[in-house]
Amino acid sequence: MNNKRPLLDYEDTYNLRGIVMLMIIVGHSFLRYPVGDDAYYFPAWLSRLHMELWGSLGVSVFLFLSGYGLFLSLSKRAGTIDKKYLLSKVSRLCEPLVIYWIVELPVLFIFSRNELTPQIFWEIITFSIHPHLDNWFFKVIVATYIVTICLFKSRLSMGKIVIALFAATFVYMVTMAALGFGEWWFNTILCFPLGALVAYKYDAFEKLPTLVVCSAAMLVIAMLYLAFYNRIVLHIAFVFLCIYLLRLVNIKSRLLFFIGMNSLMFYFMANPVYYHIMRFSYTNFPLFCLLSIVGTFILSWIVTLSRPSCHGRGCGSQ
Repeated sequence: MNNKRPLLDYEDTYNLRGIVMLMIIVGHSFLRYPVGDDAYYFPAWLSRLHMELWGSLGVSVFLFLSGYGLFLSLSKRAGTIDKKYLLSKVSRLCEPLVIYWIVELPVLFIFSRNELTPQIFWEIITFSIHPHLDNWFFKVIVATYIVTICLFKSRLSMGKIVIALFAATFVYMVTMAALGFGEWWFNTILCFPLGALVAYKYDAFEKLPTLVVCSAAMLVIAMLYLAFYNRIVLHIAFVFLCIYLLRLVNIKSRLLFFIGMNSLMFYFMANPVYYHIMRFSYTNFPLFCLLSIVGTFILSWIVTLSRPSCHGRGCGSQ
């Protein structure tokens, strides 16, 4: 079968980022829910969808796309990674977190004033993990960006940069496991250097038969997803399934593109929505999940449009 759609088309990457961000929101909604408690409505058939994995599967694709996009961006600059570029990257990463706290503090004042203690301001300054903020992901993204940019600044060859990224990732994984950090801190991180590898060897990956790759990925997922045997392999297989399916399925959507371009904003804005704004619907999971998605979209849309530098396309993109 001849593939007419290119591998990882620009718009496709952001539409896919939008899909996986919705997966993360649904997955986090599930993880916060007391499944099995008779006081809370949760349809039994939803358990078969293994929503407990949706968040990490979404993160794996997000990390892959981040590694892919950052490697392409830096490789095209060829020695022009100056202070202005670095400040631009840092501000685009940190802006959603700053906006999160601007939103979170009034939300806490309205819904949970007892949480407005001196400790919370210490958490803001130190980027600590607030109980209502899953910012381990933010820390990992920032660290991977810093390492990648430093490697490009060192003027190593592209091949050596990819090797160094994989080496640094393996060291990080072993270290975090040895220190007893939760599995979610490291079971998806390998997808970041994998994205850099695909960017570096794009022509080779572009020539791989789509149906063969998709079939192999689906087989691996069928074996691992049901048995929960190896999460790392599961995440890698899921990434390849997603990026090659894009060659067969057109997912272009203005809504998904908007979410994808502002993905970190959605990631942060979901937290006040989960914990406070939509709490009134918590006893009904389908309703709670739906309202969490809608509420996150509305809140992200409001704060995105209110930013002076934002003109829609490209705002908040990573």
